Amino acid sequence: MAASKSGSRKAVAKKAAKTRKSRATAKKAAKTRKARAAGKKAAATRKKRSAASKAVVTRATNPALQEIDARIAIIRNNLRDLVEQAAAFSGASNEELMSDRIAEQEAKLELLKKQREQLS
Repeated sequence: MAASKSGSRKAVAKKAAKTRKSRATAKKAAKTRKARAAGKKAAATRKKRSAASKAVVTRATNPALQEIDARIAIIRNNLRDLVEQAAAFSGASNEELMSDRIAEQEAKLELLKKQREQLS
Protein backbone atom coordinates (compact mmCIF):
# COMPACT_ATOMS: atom_id res chain seq x y z
CA MET A 1 0.00 0.00 0.00
CA ALA A 2 2.87 2.38 0.80
CA ALA A 3 4.33 1.84 -2.66
CA SER A 4 1.13 2.89 -4.36
CA LYS A 5 0.93 6.07 -2.29
CA SER A 6 4.48 7.11 -3.18
CA GLY A 7 3.74 6.34 -6.84
CA SER A 8 0.71 8.60 -6.82
CA ARG A 9 2.68 11.28 -5.02
CA LYS A 10 5.23 11.27 -7.80
CA ALA A 11 2.50 11.69 -10.39
CA VAL A 12 0.98 14.51 -8.41
CA ALA A 13 4.38 16.18 -8.00
CA LYS A 14 5.03 15.87 -11.74
CA LYS A 15 1.64 17.33 -12.56
CA ALA A 16 2.16 20.20 -10.11
CA ALA A 17 5.51 21.03 -11.68
CA LYS A 18 3.91 21.17 -15.13
CA THR A 19 1.06 23.30 -13.82
CA ARG A 20 3.40 25.77 -12.17
CA LYS A 21 5.39 26.13 -15.33
CA SER A 22 2.32 26.64 -17.48
CA ARG A 23 0.85 29.19 -15.08
CA ALA A 24 4.02 31.25 -15.17
CA THR A 25 4.10 30.99 -18.94
CA ALA A 26 0.43 31.94 -19.17
CA LYS A 27 0.97 34.96 -16.92
CA LYS A 28 3.89 36.11 -19.03
CA ALA A 29 1.92 35.63 -22.25
CA ALA A 30 -1.06 37.53 -20.85
CA LYS A 31 1.19 40.37 -19.76
CA THR A 32 2.77 40.49 -23.21
CA ARG A 33 -0.64 40.51 -24.90
CA LYS A 34 -1.82 43.36 -22.70
CA ALA A 35 1.32 45.38 -23.41
CA ARG A 36 0.97 44.82 -27.16
CA ALA A 37 -2.70 45.78 -27.10
CA ALA A 38 -1.94 48.95 -25.16
CA GLY A 39 0.85 49.82 -27.58
CA LYS A 40 -1.38 49.28 -30.61
CA LYS A 41 -4.16 51.37 -29.07
CA ALA A 42 -1.75 54.21 -28.30
CA ALA A 43 -0.34 54.09 -31.83
CA ALA A 44 -3.82 54.16 -33.34
CA THR A 45 -4.74 57.16 -31.20
CA ARG A 46 -1.58 58.99 -32.28
CA LYS A 47 -2.35 58.26 -35.93
CA LYS A 48 -5.90 59.56 -35.59
CA ARG A 49 -4.77 62.74 -33.90
CA SER A 50 -2.00 63.43 -36.40
CA ALA A 51 -4.29 62.69 -39.35
CA ALA A 52 -6.94 65.05 -37.99
CA SER A 53 -4.44 67.83 -37.38
CA LYS A 54 -2.84 67.34 -40.81
CA ALA A 55 -6.24 67.47 -42.46
CA VAL A 56 -6.98 70.76 -40.76
CA VAL A 57 -3.56 72.26 -41.51
CA THR A 58 -3.29 71.18 -45.16
CA ARG A 59 -6.77 72.30 -46.26
CA ALA A 60 -7.47 75.44 -48.24
CA THR A 61 -6.31 78.77 -46.89
CA ASN A 62 -9.85 80.15 -46.71
CA PRO A 63 -10.54 80.80 -43.00
CA ALA A 64 -14.18 79.76 -43.33
CA LEU A 65 -13.15 76.43 -44.87
CA GLN A 66 -10.56 75.91 -42.17
CA GLU A 67 -13.16 76.50 -39.46
CA ILE A 68 -15.61 74.09 -41.08
CA ASP A 69 -12.87 71.48 -41.50
CA ALA A 70 -11.93 71.83 -37.83
CA ARG A 71 -15.58 71.40 -36.80
CA ILE A 72 -15.89 68.36 -39.08
CA ALA A 73 -12.81 66.80 -37.45
CA ILE A 74 -14.29 67.41 -34.00
CA ILE A 75 -17.62 65.86 -34.96
CA ARG A 76 -15.89 62.83 -36.49
CA ASN A 77 -13.97 62.34 -33.24
CA ASN A 78 -17.23 62.67 -31.30
CA LEU A 79 -18.85 60.06 -33.53
CA ARG A 80 -15.93 57.69 -33.05
CA ASP A 81 -16.16 58.10 -29.27
CA LEU A 82 -19.94 57.59 -29.29
CA VAL A 83 -19.66 54.41 -31.31
CA GLU A 84 -17.05 53.06 -28.87
CA GLN A 85 -19.28 53.96 -25.92
CA ALA A 86 -22.30 52.34 -27.56
CA ALA A 87 -20.33 49.14 -28.02
CA ALA A 88 -19.29 49.17 -24.36
CA PHE A 89 -22.73 49.79 -22.85
CA SER A 90 -25.78 47.59 -23.02
CA GLY A 91 -29.40 48.09 -22.10
CA ALA A 92 -32.40 49.46 -23.93
CA SER A 93 -32.30 52.95 -22.44
CA ASN A 94 -28.55 53.32 -23.06
CA GLU A 95 -28.82 52.08 -26.63
CA GLU A 96 -31.67 54.47 -27.43
CA LEU A 97 -29.80 57.43 -25.95
CA MET A 98 -26.59 56.55 -27.79
CA SER A 99 -28.36 56.07 -31.12
CA ASP A 100 -30.03 59.47 -30.70
CA ARG A 101 -26.70 61.12 -29.96
CA ILE A 102 -25.03 59.38 -32.92
CA ALA A 103 -27.86 60.44 -35.25
CA GLU A 104 -27.54 64.04 -34.03
CA GLN A 105 -23.78 64.09 -34.67
CA GLU A 106 -24.25 62.52 -38.13
CA ALA A 107 -26.80 65.21 -39.03
CA LYS A 108 -24.36 67.93 -37.95
CA LEU A 109 -21.62 66.29 -40.00
CA GLU A 110 -23.77 66.22 -43.14
CA LEU A 111 -24.71 69.88 -42.67
CA LEU A 112 -21.05 70.88 -42.32
CA LYS A 113 -20.11 68.87 -45.41
CA LYS A 114 -22.76 70.69 -47.43
CA GLN A 115 -21.51 74.06 -46.14
CA ARG A 116 -17.95 73.14 -47.11
CA GLU A 117 -19.04 72.11 -50.62
CA GLN A 118 -20.82 75.44 -51.07
CA LEU A 119 -17.73 77.39 -50.03
CA SER A 120 -15.32 75.49 -52.24
